[in-house]
Amino acid sequence: MIKPEQCERLTRKARKTLEEEYNLGAVADLVLDAGRWGIRLDVSTPDEYRRTGNSRVGGHPDLPADLEWPLTKDGVPMTFLAQLNMVDLSPYTPNDGRGTLPERGMLYFFIGGADAAYPIEHRVIYEPSTNNLVKREPDGVTALGGEPTVAHSVTVLPNLEVPTYAYVDAAALNERDHVLTTESEEGSAPEGSLYDRYLEFESDWNHPSPLNWGGMFGYPEGQHPDAEHQALSYIELGETYNGNEQECVKKLTAHYAGDEERTWEELSDTLLLLKIDTHDAIGFQWHDSGELQFFIRGVDLENEQFDHTCCSIYSS
Repeated sequence: MIKPEQCERLTRKARKTLEEEYNLGAVADLVLDAGRWGIRLDVSTPDEYRRTGNSRVGGHPDLPADLEWPLTKDGVPMTFLAQLNMVDLSPYTPNDGRGTLPERGMLYFFIGGADAAYPIEHRVIYEPSTNNLVKREPDGVTALGGEPTVAHSVTVLPNLEVPTYAYVDAAALNERDHVLTTESEEGSAPEGSLYDRYLEFESDWNHPSPLNWGGMFGYPEGQHPDAEHQALSYIELGETYNGNEQECVKKLTAHYAGDEERTWEELSDTLLLLKIDTHDAIGFQWHDSGELQFFIRGVDLENEQFDHTCCSIYSS
């Protein structure tokens, strides 16, 4: 888990940045209370495959010799995205109860086509052992086609992620902004609304470096705070989410024998297992510079049931 001293250091840094660089001290507690502890994933050096079993994004995976390469429903080899060694990740597992990863083993992510269709074909594979892995290449062109992605080693860091555009409490920010504007003397208020300054802070804080290609257990990008509705609708009901949150809640509640409280608990416990950003150096392009998102239920993560996942693309 993330060490308490790392949490304290990141929290202090976030508060200082909010107060001193963005003049957001009035809402610092609101922002930090909504923060999610997670894992930041950066590219390191290009991976030349000198060893097997390291965390890698792009290129080709190291797989057990007896593991068949995942195929789409049409028999096309899926495209490899990333392999994450749990030894690299386990020191940064969130300590706020939002996700517990296995301490050992390898987690693999593959994808079928990345068109606008939903849900997106994919496979998340967990292998408990990293012994006897072999670098493997697909038999033919993979589902995404195009130029092969470029393999990079992965740097793993602890992360405190603040709410994205879709998930920030805009009403609370605007209400506080109104109070501050009313109380301030003419000409003394900082330029821009609290809300606008927060969005600038969020963009800079959550995306601090071009090395960053992904993350785990944070907030997804989106226009509406309903990515969990979409994911749980697919995982539990096998249905495509139609964008109606109320209808989705009703269907899930019926699925849970009329227990609406459980519905909200399940939605709260639907986790962003991995997000992968558009990244030129690797060769990932999700529509118009979008984000690929994998979700999993907390109970399935705890039970290492990585076949119960949902994959989608958000692109503005």
